[in-house]
Amino acid sequence: MRGSATKIKVEQRGGASSRGSGGHYMLYALVMVVVGFALVTAVRAAPSTSGSVNVGDRQEELIQVIQDLETRRDALELGLVSLRLEIAGLDTRAASSKGLVADFASQTRHFSMAAGLLAVKGPGLEITIADNPRPQEQGLDAEGAIVHDYDLRALVNALWLGGAEAIAVNDERLTQFSAIRCVGATVLVNTTRIASPFVIKAIGDPEILGAALHAESDSRALITEYVKRYGLKLSVQKSAGLEIPEYRGRLTPRKLMPIEET
Repeated sequence: MRGSATKIKVEQRGGASSRGSGGHYMLYALVMVVVGFALVTAVRAAPSTSGSVNVGDRQEELIQVIQDLETRRDALELGLVSLRLEIAGLDTRAASSKGLVADFASQTRHFSMAAGLLAVKGPGLEITIADNPRPQEQGLDAEGAIVHDYDLRALVNALWLGGAEAIAVNDERLTQFSAIRCVGATVLVNTTRIASPFVIKAIGDPEILGAALHAESDSRALITEYVKRYGLKLSVQKSAGLEIPEYRGRLTPRKLMPIEET
């Protein structure tokens, strides 16, 4: 990816006058160094008027703010789940009726399930991947011995390519609005912080999903090479009855607009 550097020869111009201006430049630079040293000395000698900032207290305040926001987020998510369950109950009762109402309720339930708004169950794979607990004792690089966000994305992408119909990571349902990313030393799925061990559940044909993990290059490299090299813990289990929860985050598009029929 690196391009080759092109060497460009620059011709010097000016002869004796050029050397003369260089002398003035050196004198100017020397003066600026002396002035800068004097300013630094004066600043260091001046008494401090601002009080010292307690970094530890500030950090604790920020941690408390984050925890309060996460508590509010969890409460809002629970309220959202409750409302969605209430709507699902109304759809179920409507589906027991006849005619257009029943058809509409059935379609609504189908779309809600496809969008990840309903808890689902079915056969599939359960993948557990965890950090190496003792990399230093084994002489391994600590950075390579932990599971990163891109490792999870590699597995999830392979499962989607294998035809997975629903996926959750540590019980966080993935939808088109989901993201798996690293924030500091934490992996964030949707808006929830998660940590090792990471449990990925995918509903679909277990055989096809397993083959997809070895067919896709990134997941294959993780499973066959990096897990062994860095001592990561990995297990892949087939299941006949996985349960995956509903998506609890926001589903409001920011830019998406429907095309109105004329």
